[in-house]
Amino acid sequence: IVKAIRTYNELHCSNEVYEEQQPFVLGLTTGRTPLGLYRELVKRHKEGLVSFRNVAVFSLDEFFPISPKELQSRNYSMHESLLDHIDIKPENIHIPDGTLPQDKVETFCRDYEALIEQYDGIDLMVLGTGVQGQIGFNEPGTYTNTRTRLVALGNESRKAAASIFYGINYVPHKAITMGLRTILDAKRIILIAWGEEKAYVVKELVEGERQLLVPATCLQEHQNMEVVVDEGAASQ
Repeated sequence: IVKAIRTYNELHCSNEVYEEQQPFVLGLTTGRTPLGLYRELVKRHKEGLVSFRNVAVFSLDEFFPISPKELQSRNYSMHESLLDHIDIKPENIHIPDGTLPQDKVETFCRDYEALIEQYDGIDLMVLGTGVQGQIGFNEPGTYTNTRTRLVALGNESRKAAASIFYGINYVPHKAITMGLRTILDAKRIILIAWGEEKAYVVKELVEGERQLLVPATCLQEHQNMEVVVDEGAASQ
């Protein structure tokens, strides 16, 4: 990530002047998977190895409804684990809004897509995956032509979030998520997966057939895609 940002800036910026330039666009996932990655990015930023002044961030998803002040919100965790500790401009942070009235969500999602397009797409998308191959909150059975939208959460996704909400009864039933097509349009994708509970999905993604019931397998059609796993996730 650091190398991609620095290479982009060397190509696009002269004398540290970013004003006229489009920022480097980073798509980021949330949850437990990327926490170590974000710690490392903060550390490298503090060591002066990378600046985020010319980076725009698009977050993959958010529960709905939820306030950004709630500890369980993607917005809160993204700020706490990364955004509050780096030199990114506030206007370059884009996270789905979990506080909207439901009748405003569709317009928001259209605008979110338009904004990504305005930036000329996502340069690097960092993803995790759920135990059923969910990408963001794209549940099993999701079609690959989907865009950012409001979705109903499946039982497994709600179960996975139950610990942070202190019980499944408190987990929202909906979420706003980038669609699979939005994700596949990214110029480069890195999927990270840790632990044996992700082994089945990793096996299907790397060696299996594309199938709607494991949304992660749609990433096989991407031309610049990398999978980073630990031994547990690679065990199958």
